[in-house]
Amino acid sequence: MSQNNQDTGFGDKASQMGGRMVNRDGTFNIQRLGIPFFTRVSSYHSMLTMPRWRFILVIFNAYFVMNCFFTLLYWLAGPSGLEGVDSEHSFSRIKELFFFSTQTFTTVGYGRVNPVGELTNWIAAIESLIGFLSFAIAAGLLYGRFSRPRSFVRFSEKMLLTNYEGGKALMFRLVGFKDDHILTNVEIKVSARLFSPEGNYRFYNLELERSHVDSLVLNWTIVHPINEKSPFWGLSQEDIQALQPEVSALLIGFDEVYSSTVMARNSYALSDLIFGYRFAPMYFRGKSNTKLDLSLLDFVESE
Repeated sequence: MSQNNQDTGFGDKASQMGGRMVNRDGTFNIQRLGIPFFTRVSSYHSMLTMPRWRFILVIFNAYFVMNCFFTLLYWLAGPSGLEGVDSEHSFSRIKELFFFSTQTFTTVGYGRVNPVGELTNWIAAIESLIGFLSFAIAAGLLYGRFSRPRSFVRFSEKMLLTNYEGGKALMFRLVGFKDDHILTNVEIKVSARLFSPEGNYRFYNLELERSHVDSLVLNWTIVHPINEKSPFWGLSQEDIQALQPEVSALLIGFDEVYSSTVMARNSYALSDLIFGYRFAPMYFRGKSNTKLDLSLLDFVESE
């Protein structure tokens, strides 16, 4: 039997856990409560890790909202505070004030419109300072996102229970998807959370056919043979489904590009487990090289 593992970080009260341990994007499925939201959340970390489209949207919205705020201040300062504003209609004037604000915020300053009143000069001075600081923060965030080491590894969507060397095995696979980004000294650890007859969950380390590769050049199929050391040994398909298994994987490797260690996580719940299929090959011989078809990562075929 596989060794019972209480060192997963999820404690020994797993019966009190709800849902899966690890989300499909590698984040932990934990909601922290009890202290204020802004104390729990790291804005810098969130900006570094959020999806690219959301990051661009946050930057654009922050830029737009701040300029709308200063547009309002210029409007409240009165029409005599700015020289060169030609529009007489309210909406056209608001547009001119908004674009003057963007020019001041970015320190472009085309010169057609300029502050002449003391109040508007102070508003413009404060806006210029905030603009300098904002672009410094944005530049730091952009650098942090580009320089942050990543694994660039994708896991298969499904985990298979399939025939293997006269018996059965659990299998999933992964692949590095960047052309010039190869991980070396790669190690993977796999554990399973199973529902016990006592009404709680237990964790097990799963022994693998291979837990280490020198270089992640092609795809890697992770195989857990179901033998005497496996917690799934001697169980039927229905018995395994009754265990409500969740299999989580932690991949650790060395990134030569950033000269640092990177990691990737994934998990497979019961809904991700399919029976009676096997993975189709992902790579084949070309004329002068080996071709790896990344679109076949989730392609399976009947046994």
